[in-house]
Amino acid sequence: MKNILRCLLIALLMCLPFSAVTAEEDVLSFSLESGFYEHPMPLSILCDVRGVSIYYTTDGTVPDEDDYLYEDTITLLYTTNTRERLARVRGTSISEDWQADMDFPSAHVIRAVAIGPDGARSNVVSGTFFIGYDRESLYGKLPIMSLMLDEDALFDYETGIYVLGKAYDEWKVQQTGPYESWQTQGNYSQRGRDWERAVTVEYLPYESEGFTQDMGVRIKGAASRANTQKSLRLIAREDYGEKQVKYQLFPDHMRQDGTGLVNRYKSFTLRNGGNDCDFGKIRDPYIQRLATGMNFTTAATMPCIAFINGEYWGLYTLHEEYSDNYIENHYEIDNNNVVTVKNSAVEDGEEEDIDLYKGMFDFITENDMSDPALYAQAGEMLDMASFIDYLALNLYIYNEDGIFANNNWQMWRVRVPGEDDAAEADGKWRMMVFDTDYSSGIYNDGKNFATDNLSPVFTDDTEYDYRHPLLLIRSLMANEVFRRQLVMALCDVRNFYFEQSRAGALLDEMTAQYLPYVPDTFRRFGPAWVAQWNPENHFTNELKQIGTFFDGRYKRFPWIIKKGMGLTTEPRTVTLSVSDSAKGSVQVNGRMALDLANPLECKYFKEYPITLTAIPEDGATFVGWEVTGEGCTLSDPTALTAEVSFESSFGIKAIFE
Repeated sequence: MKNILRCLLIALLMCLPFSAVTAEEDVLSFSLESGFYEHPMPLSILCDVRGVSIYYTTDGTVPDEDDYLYEDTITLLYTTNTRERLARVRGTSISEDWQADMDFPSAHVIRAVAIGPDGARSNVVSGTFFIGYDRESLYGKLPIMSLMLDEDALFDYETGIYVLGKAYDEWKVQQTGPYESWQTQGNYSQRGRDWERAVTVEYLPYESEGFTQDMGVRIKGAASRANTQKSLRLIAREDYGEKQVKYQLFPDHMRQDGTGLVNRYKSFTLRNGGNDCDFGKIRDPYIQRLATGMNFTTAATMPCIAFINGEYWGLYTLHEEYSDNYIENHYEIDNNNVVTVKNSAVEDGEEEDIDLYKGMFDFITENDMSDPALYAQAGEMLDMASFIDYLALNLYIYNEDGIFANNNWQMWRVRVPGEDDAAEADGKWRMMVFDTDYSSGIYNDGKNFATDNLSPVFTDDTEYDYRHPLLLIRSLMANEVFRRQLVMALCDVRNFYFEQSRAGALLDEMTAQYLPYVPDTFRRFGPAWVAQWNPENHFTNELKQIGTFFDGRYKRFPWIIKKGMGLTTEPRTVTLSVSDSAKGSVQVNGRMALDLANPLECKYFKEYPITLTAIPEDGATFVGWEVTGEGCTLSDPTALTAEVSFESSFGIKAIFE
């Protein structure tokens, strides 16, 4: 029936002159869907109008009259025999021009357009066809991102965004002293709309339907721009077509406000791993996933295989991107009312919006935060729970290039409170976690887990003559409420979010996701000292080092808290359990609901009581709290929520019936 209707539609359209059909209408299509085919396949280009000429390209460029004229079926031969071209381009990195001594999987990229006698053009149809491969044996169930664009957009000497190019030659002659490779400036270092290029993105998930959309592409990152494999930022704009990608890019990814799934994106990134690019690659997505649920925004991530013009471009982490549109898509807040500040400068918003940040910063740093009334006023400007959790996370992972170094930190707020209905539209600054790669012992084989990185932060007396975040922290630490909440957050991030078995289980899961595909990425992009050695062993060792850090950190961190926060007592062990895990769970300090099928040991300090909340399942009843040990006092042993003071280690069980 569908074929009959299609024939009728074609017959009707054939009665129309081509000029009556605009480029926005889908008058062209392929006889094959993009994807994997075992043997060579015939490809037909189908057109729904008469009196036109069809032209196509095989190199990723948008076709025109100078390209191949379509006259008969195209035979798609084995792409296993395709030789690479873009992989052989030199001048993409100052550190090395690594050239792999092998070929990688490749695809046919076919793009076609219909052009009428009057020059009117149809839509451009694009497809990616892998011939001679089995997808699952090659890439398992990972999604594939196929990028199609004019290669000059990436590799042209003057305007290519992926190369050292002219910008490097001009920069180099101005240098009078030595410099590190990551300090090099080239075409790939340039930023802004002038260094954005048009690209067609075809997303091929394993089993579900993907999307094809015209977007913009830029190079993303800081020092990692100098790597041979570079991070790529993909941006939807009306200039290219649709202003958002209307697609559930990350399956089951909930909005930050918890009201449903995220189903549209303004932009996203194919991330090379940042500082972790040549090492474990997964540090940031690993940390982001473990920290999800704390009082700050996190980004969704997942591994993804990329191709450019049909050539293998390695394993990336597909990464949700922060922007004012991220806030709109997660909170239903008008993006025009959103301000984000990154490293003390406006990232999204108007130039004068920096005054909102300065006003908050100056109020806190120029007033006595030990005064409860002044601290309460500060809490109307800065979401203290968000800021405290953000500090606790960065301290736990030992982030050496984060907020304490005045780098890689970001916060957001609405410009005008009350214009949106969301609870977060209150004008308070809230934190956003990103770029956590320079952490967890990345350059120390994971062995610096016992380092006390808290004391330098809280004893720092450096005189800063600009708005360094440490000045903000220093002022807030004068308030005992802030100090108490920070101690509790430091304990909570260790006890729950990065709890040893939880962190280990996620590391095992992500190892299984990445390990089969990362070694070929090293073989394709280097560095040479990895590609020429044993990429499998290298990556496996790097993942083990991540495990070494977080295992050791979990064991040592309570004593690091004690020293760094100037506490006088040893950490106490609190053993949490429930009478029946099928009937209920427990929250501590309002954190995640704990499934206590097995008792959980936590560490806290007697200086500060903890808050427990029992959460009965439907049909179950909470009876009360049962305590094991001496020196433990509950505000109410039968209340769902009870404050617990203690002198020594103890056990506490939630009784459900």
